[in-house]
Amino acid sequence: MKQVILFTTVVFLFTQGVNAQKKQTEKIDFQMSTIPQMLNFLHDLRSGQADRIQISEIFNLPDYDFEFRRYGIPDKELVIDYFMQLSTIDESEIPTLNPEREFMLRNNHKHWLNAYENPEHYKELYDRMKFLFTDEALENIYMQVRRGLPANIDLSDIQAISTMSIGTSFGYVFDGAIHFDLMGFDKYDTDLEALPSIIAHEIHHIAMYRFIETFVESLTLAERFILEFSIEGLAIKFTNNAEGVFSKAIDSARPAWKGFTMNYLNERFYDAYDVFESTLEKICSGEMNEADVAKQFQDYWMNMHTEEQSPDEQPLLTQSLVYSFGNDLFGAIYDVYGAETLFDCIRHPLKAADFFRQIVASKK
Repeated sequence: MKQVILFTTVVFLFTQGVNAQKKQTEKIDFQMSTIPQMLNFLHDLRSGQADRIQISEIFNLPDYDFEFRRYGIPDKELVIDYFMQLSTIDESEIPTLNPEREFMLRNNHKHWLNAYENPEHYKELYDRMKFLFTDEALENIYMQVRRGLPANIDLSDIQAISTMSIGTSFGYVFDGAIHFDLMGFDKYDTDLEALPSIIAHEIHHIAMYRFIETFVESLTLAERFILEFSIEGLAIKFTNNAEGVFSKAIDSARPAWKGFTMNYLNERFYDAYDVFESTLEKICSGEMNEADVAKQFQDYWMNMHTEEQSPDEQPLLTQSLVYSFGNDLFGAIYDVYGAETLFDCIRHPLKAADFFRQIVASKK
């Protein structure tokens, strides 16, 4: 699959057809039907009633087939062997699936043992997830994502998938879908109630990549530098209700996303704005090349340490300036000039810089 690299994101190229006619009642397709089947298998395994056919059929279902493809596992039989011996296998005997994922099953083993011993806990998590993701909730996610995209971007084939995962990643984007591991809420101490916003945020990324891949290769370095801020900035604008210095929270009916991190980053807006303008000048004069810009993104825009912290400390911030500044840059253009101008500015990023200068100047 061809890939186009921006400074901090990978733009996946998709080939599905475009359908611009969307109905207000469309919703995100969220699949989690394998979870109760896997819980039934674990129950049967405990009672001595599970058989190889049962787990084979589960692993041949589309959601698990998606996982096998994502993790590059060519031999399902090795995984089936492991699950049939889940409660008795010695860790040293757990099979290697491929050289790149040598210890994947071994690293996940304690979590699967916990699921084997406490399937009721995961049944409770599954029931809570079903309660969260009603048709109305999925329609709401769709509309949050939809309003932050050009009308011709197709969302019809984008899926959200949750399984009890054979892999070690809590969440990932692959092949036009977003996946979450039900067991990941324990592994990573993640709030289940935050999942709808996380899904909306990541689906916005997938759809934005579909838009950007149509023109990104023709952009200059300066344009790609500006465009980079649209990825996270617009995702938190439209799906997380972020409040910036210039960009306003889009949903007045729900609390704006602020908190320690966003407040900290917003307080540093004008310093970031000076860096942004200085960088554009240096790119245009030839003083900075692509490697210089990439390093700046890594060291400055994506830094999640506070100014008081040393680089070897655990970061106190949960987002970085690429989020907050991107929200202000592109979110304020949406607030002031509307959606049509915003999407034109994404396509022609130098326009975004010009419009934003006018917005900032008008507030001084």
